[in-house]
Amino acid sequence: MIPSGPFDVVVIGAGPAGSSAAIAAARAGGRVLLAERSCFPRTKVCGCCLGPAGVAALGRLGAATALDGALPLSSVRVRAGVRSIALARSGGVAIGRDQLDARLVDVARDAGVAVLHGVRARVRREGRVELAADGSADITTVRCRTAIVADGLGGTSLDEAPGFAWRIARRSRMGFGAVLPSGAVDCPGGEIRMHVARGGYIGVVRLPDGSLDIAAAAAPTQVRAMGGVAACAHAMLGDDVRSRHALEHAAWRGTPLLTRTRRRIAAPGILVAGDAAGYIEPFTGEGMTWAITAGAAAGALAATDPSPDRAWPAIHARCARGSRIRCRALASVLRAPGLVGALLGAACLAPRPFEWFAGTIGREVHG
Repeated sequence: MIPSGPFDVVVIGAGPAGSSAAIAAARAGGRVLLAERSCFPRTKVCGCCLGPAGVAALGRLGAATALDGALPLSSVRVRAGVRSIALARSGGVAIGRDQLDARLVDVARDAGVAVLHGVRARVRREGRVELAADGSADITTVRCRTAIVADGLGGTSLDEAPGFAWRIARRSRMGFGAVLPSGAVDCPGGEIRMHVARGGYIGVVRLPDGSLDIAAAAAPTQVRAMGGVAACAHAMLGDDVRSRHALEHAAWRGTPLLTRTRRRIAAPGILVAGDAAGYIEPFTGEGMTWAITAGAAAGALAATDPSPDRAWPAIHARCARGSRIRCRALASVLRAPGLVGALLGAACLAPRPFEWFAGTIGREVHG
């Protein structure tokens, strides 16, 4: 049953950005509704890694329990062709998205947020959000002071709101991923494995239950040429694959084209956060950190500022500006596997600068 309004904040989407926004808004004193189209638990295409900045952000949010049992990470191994190097990168954790998302919703509920699952949402105009049980034609209009849209790359809640269309990068890659059984791919616990190949890259990390999360970004033309995502993953992983059968029979999921921005991320009564606000290929594994940080900032702002749309673009830009610039630069380098191989060769000869760089990824910047 959809609760009656009005609400101070309605959040659409219960991923890391949406749940963080709902928690922050509730802790700031707002009456908050969190609406999610999926029923949990659900799996998502995700690298399933959270860096030190993301861990710290959840701590500030009072949501550190969401990471109970997460697997600590200590290194990242990057491979291109025959060259590879392992670099220390401590302070982060690996946790399945199905587990993290469900736990963050529990924290939101404990903070006083009204939570709805299996509900689709549409932002119609300032102060109005339409909600309906998925598959039902019955619509309930809920009044709110601010709607925070955090429904990801494939969300539809802003489709009829003017001015929020996507700009998609011309050379944008698609994402795909799956969770494989332990032993399907060579990857020890505590290590992130990244393979860079022509047309894309793929990452592997062991989850707390021993299963393996696989996430990749590749040119759609490359995926088609390979005959599908399983074959593409096998080609990129190379001799780290231990069970071709596991790859061929995995429940692969895809994403829309990745690198994109919104024409606007705020309007009176509307804020956009997380992947729904814009996305770039996060080779550095910082996607969830950006989502949590931006979501929490949006929730706190929406609950305390009567006109949050005025301040949101500048606040959003500050949330992850430095790390996004670095990630854009890396994404450009990764389109040249030969250059990556040469850099790895240099790293083998003089590892310290590369270890320093790897150590800065996912860490908080103070000052």
